Amino acid sequence: MGRAIDLFVTYRFLRLLTTPFEDTDAFKFGIIDEKGNRIKKKGSTKPEVELATSELKNSYTILHKLVFNIKKIFNKVPGFRTKVGTYAAALFLLKDTFKESVDDPDMFEKEFIKFLKENDIELDNEISEEVIGFGEVLPKGEYVLVNDILNKEEEELSAKKGDKVIAYDDEPPVDTVLGVEIFPVIHVSTQEKIYVSLEDIKDG
Repeated sequence: MGRAIDLFVTYRFLRLLTTPFEDTDAFKFGIIDEKGNRIKKKGSTKPEVELATSELKNSYTILHKLVFNIKKIFNKVPGFRTKVGTYAAALFLLKDTFKESVDDPDMFEKEFIKFLKENDIELDNEISEEVIGFGEVLPKGEYVLVNDILNKEEEELSAKKGDKVIAYDDEPPVDTVLGVEIFPVIHVSTQEKIYVSLEDIKDG
């Protein structure tokens, strides 16, 4: 049974990853726009379409939201060479969200790497000079985001490039994704815990 669930989730993951936003049910129902963003009512922060029916809910699940986030990152990084760290935190959220539902949470990164190879996209494993020297922990201190980061509880990217984040203690990594360590930090403006790679931050 577990294997069947893994295969189903993997299929859904790859299907969403490769389907243009305009061809998804979420777009057809007016839930998202052509860039994958939730459509809001004019002059309001409330969504244009409430997920009031099972059909609408099934067209915009947590899996959709997290995969759409990866696709948005993908669209921001044109070309055929992409930094591993750019996707590590987003893939960690997928693993963390579905770790109780699937037998092999690592399948997301395995399938993502396979997807990149099949599309002739080269992963850049080089570490930026800015992050060299951190070692195996993220030292206590204040940092600035250099990438947008998703909080899985939020509809949109609430932690934006340029925002401040804090590690209140020396933080060990919570996981390693695509060979990149992931660390918890607090997003200052929302006071929410988010997860970042060293590629996502710089000294504040």
